[in-house]
Amino acid sequence: RLVDARSGLAVNDLAADVSIAGGVARINRLTGTLSTRGSLSASGTVGINPAQGFPADLSIKLVDGRYTDGRVVTANLGGDLTIKGPLTSAPVIAGTVNLAKTVITVPDKLPGSLAALDVKHKNAPGAVKAQDKALRPPTTSGKGGGSGLALDVTVNAPNQIFIQGRGVDAELGGSLKLTGPASSPQAVGTFTLQRGRLSILGKRLTFTEGTVGFSGSLVPYLNLTATTTTTSATVTIVVSGEATNPKFTFSSVPALPEDEVLAQLIFGRSMSNLSPLQIAQLAEAAGQLAGVGGSTSLLENLRSAIGVDDLDVTTDDQGGTAVSAGKYLNDRTYVTIQKGAKPGSGKATIDLNVGRGVKLRGEANDAGEAKGGIFYEKEY
Repeated sequence: RLVDARSGLAVNDLAADVSIAGGVARINRLTGTLSTRGSLSASGTVGINPAQGFPADLSIKLVDGRYTDGRVVTANLGGDLTIKGPLTSAPVIAGTVNLAKTVITVPDKLPGSLAALDVKHKNAPGAVKAQDKALRPPTTSGKGGGSGLALDVTVNAPNQIFIQGRGVDAELGGSLKLTGPASSPQAVGTFTLQRGRLSILGKRLTFTEGTVGFSGSLVPYLNLTATTTTTSATVTIVVSGEATNPKFTFSSVPALPEDEVLAQLIFGRSMSNLSPLQIAQLAEAAGQLAGVGGSTSLLENLRSAIGVDDLDVTTDDQGGTAVSAGKYLNDRTYVTIQKGAKPGSGKATIDLNVGRGVKLRGEANDAGEAKGGIFYEKEY
């Protein structure tokens, strides 16, 4: 069993076929299973000369894997990677990772402030010293030192990157490339918005644009924008920052203070005209967005309970209400069921992603009518 305590990854049931000759360890076959799910296989060579830094040339394949950082990200993934270079100084991980359903959860509450404890072992047994050394490898410094693990990895996710929490409910997709040191990676490209909304005290705003990338760490960096019009202003909400604690910014045209913008957005009136109960509701909403409140979204609880990927309640200009639910049947097929209060308002839609930007769509309503179409999408 191989365990990396810092990342929370563990590989079980390791089996290997290794031969050593001429100062090189040749891995003919290495297999294992991830503790979180998935199978891992590897092959290649590793030099066994310490003076050369144990140069490696390894190929790794991951099938049906699952990863969670225990805080924000849970991902289903597979891919083909290589590790090349001296393992003790500057190895490079390169290749392609393909993401399936991935959930980025914005914490509903910020964790309490905890200081790291500087634990020192006195008269520690040899086994404890060995474990402490493994968990805290020495940091290489100076001109002759290595730069640490480097990345050159392409991450593909056509869809099913879900951002959920603090009223945010969005789906993104796309492709990006992670380069540079693993401790502070830089992203070339972003995942872009496919659909999404922000819920605040029952008010649902549709995101008009959005991206997810990485900015100096492996914590996803969000940038989502929603715009709507009230009776007296055009309101823009921007959700930006690391997914562990994004910032919600409210602005308007004409310009108003943020609390006034929120009052206009939720209740359509000035702060001075709100009742004490409405002011308390605004405070609760502000606390939820700031991460000091709890989640009160009934839709989020229902979606989890019935096992769908998307659940929404909408109201049209005439006051008619409709409920819709959507779910991925597989990586390419998405089904939506919608039902309104009026007769004949029910319909089912199926989207099939053929590839290369081409999508097939079929729709049928409860009156027996059906229609279909072909759509082409391209990002510029």
